[in-house]
Amino acid sequence: MQVLSQNMAYSAFHPGFIKSHLARTRKTRQENLILITHSQSIHSIANIKDDDTVVSRELEELPDLWAEVVGSCDGLVLFINADDEVFLVNPITLQQVKIPTSPLAFERSESFTMHAIGYDSLRDDYKVVVLSYLETYNGSRPSYLDTFVDVYSVKTGVWKRIGISPYPFADLDFAYGVFVNEAIHWLSMNSKLDCPYVVIAAFDLANEVFFEIPAPRGIDVGKFLFKKLVVLGGCLCVVDTSSYSGVDVWIMKEYNVSESWTKFSMYFDQFGDIFKPLCFVGDDEVVSVVEGPRLVVFNLKDGTSRDLVVNGVPALFTDGCIFVESLVSPAFCGN
Repeated sequence: MQVLSQNMAYSAFHPGFIKSHLARTRKTRQENLILITHSQSIHSIANIKDDDTVVSRELEELPDLWAEVVGSCDGLVLFINADDEVFLVNPITLQQVKIPTSPLAFERSESFTMHAIGYDSLRDDYKVVVLSYLETYNGSRPSYLDTFVDVYSVKTGVWKRIGISPYPFADLDFAYGVFVNEAIHWLSMNSKLDCPYVVIAAFDLANEVFFEIPAPRGIDVGKFLFKKLVVLGGCLCVVDTSSYSGVDVWIMKEYNVSESWTKFSMYFDQFGDIFKPLCFVGDDEVVSVVEGPRLVVFNLKDGTSRDLVVNGVPALFTDGCIFVESLVSPAFCGN
């Protein structure tokens, strides 16, 4: 693990203080946005409110051509740059480390690869998870080969092969895992039957086991190309874009309880397709990345939508995710 930047003012904090600060942040649930611009620079937005006074800060201390935001965990954000290099960044302390390429996983240029970031509370360790597989075609249908799972320990700086996943990931255009309840989740296609259908797959970081999450009963699991997983308000969500009239978002209010799925719908006729919901603003509004790409705020009460105005102009960002303020170092060493 290569430490590329180190803010000494933050690195001097005692591990106990860093953990207590993180505990307080988790309780307040104040979410910030980390975003990539068209010029592939990084901007952050703190404490979005239900008004138009939104200001972003460019993180000039993190110069690179950033391509993708994979996700975040406890204030650590996982990025991929234009050269397919993976970085773990704390946008508050501006510390960043380059995650070494797994010697076990397939190369991104010759395979389909999914990344994710999460926390293993049993070992007090942040982990980067990579699923990779090669794909061949049997006639007009894809034939999935073995999907290998490799896990990188931020604490030890070591890659480990977990084995073969029974769940290949289905959405090749949205190949990120989402971290909820100490597990990484992704959409997988059960292709063993004549009629393939989607399942929500999960990997428990602490126990290193795979399992399934029950899908919403009102969703068409056969249309896997039109769905993606996100996290909203700390809950696992399925985004269903198969309808021409709008987007349905299913939220699992109680983790792994099928009866807790609830749905709301968003309509963005004047803005185009929705790529990814990012966060709630208060109780009634949702910020989403839409076609353009740009950021739009949808009001769940009255069904209206508006551009998110940042620094006085409509926000034009290509990708993003939420993160919480923390002092956790991407060169994490545990207690």
